[in-house]
Amino acid sequence: MEIVLLQDLAADARQWLAARHRVDYEPALVDDLAALRARLYTADALIAPPRLKINGRLLDFAPRLAAVGRIHDDDDNIDLQACQQRGVLVIQAGEATVRASAEYLLSSLLWLYRHGAAPGREIHGSVVALLGLTPPAQMLAPMLAALGARVVGHDPAMPRDAELWQRLNVQPMELAEMLQIADAVSVQLAYAAPCRALVDERVLAACKPGQLWSSITRSLAFDLQALAAALRGGRIGALALDSDDQQLLDAGNPLHGLPNLRLTPRLAPLTHESLRRGSWLLVERIHEALVKRQIGAT
Repeated sequence: MEIVLLQDLAADARQWLAARHRVDYEPALVDDLAALRARLYTADALIAPPRLKINGRLLDFAPRLAAVGRIHDDDDNIDLQACQQRGVLVIQAGEATVRASAEYLLSSLLWLYRHGAAPGREIHGSVVALLGLTPPAQMLAPMLAALGARVVGHDPAMPRDAELWQRLNVQPMELAEMLQIADAVSVQLAYAAPCRALVDERVLAACKPGQLWSSITRSLAFDLQALAAALRGGRIGALALDSDDQQLLDAGNPLHGLPNLRLTPRLAPLTHESLRRGSWLLVERIHEALVKRQIGAT
């Protein structure tokens, strides 16, 4: 069966899959929609990067498609309902990138503590806030505690009496209360409609002056005008933002050119180890889906 790769996999996982199916690596198709539609007409599975929008219009050109795979979770660019209606299985390997994202957040925070304030600071004895108790935050919390930080947190989808807070030794707080005492904030929200522009002028007004922020959350969770004002005015001392949202690259973007902004193109989930874990998860589950399709067709 035919599998189209728009994003490469770990070599050993790709070889394993190619021994069982026809595998074509064609990354240029991501930027050539017409050619991609033509190629998908005979494809049984597709592995694509997060920036490719997988919607009903694209799926209409893929009548044989049984599965779509992504190494990174990104429901915002996948129409899950359209996939379900067409019987296309969506396979995402987000759990394979949790440690990579947690370690990236930790390294960003350590960088900010040294370079986001003058003179540099030590994380030991400081208060670090977790905005969003997603899996990377759950792995980050004990790392911060081991360095001697006090860890507090807020998640709009997590009740304050949830057992998970206690298990992680993270003190749950209301958002404004947390921002008033934190020396640094790590943002790893699960992006959803209620989180759109959650971090707005009102929220940022509660920040402790000079606060350091690190985020791997979609930029849509921020009011960018308010965020830029907080960076210019010193309410936020420095921000490390890991995102591949194209709007951040526009010259007219409010954050453009700010000296206390460190912008990286979604590097958090990318490590050698996470690629290998995610690749194997994808190829095994895609192979399983295609075998089931073959059995059902006989």
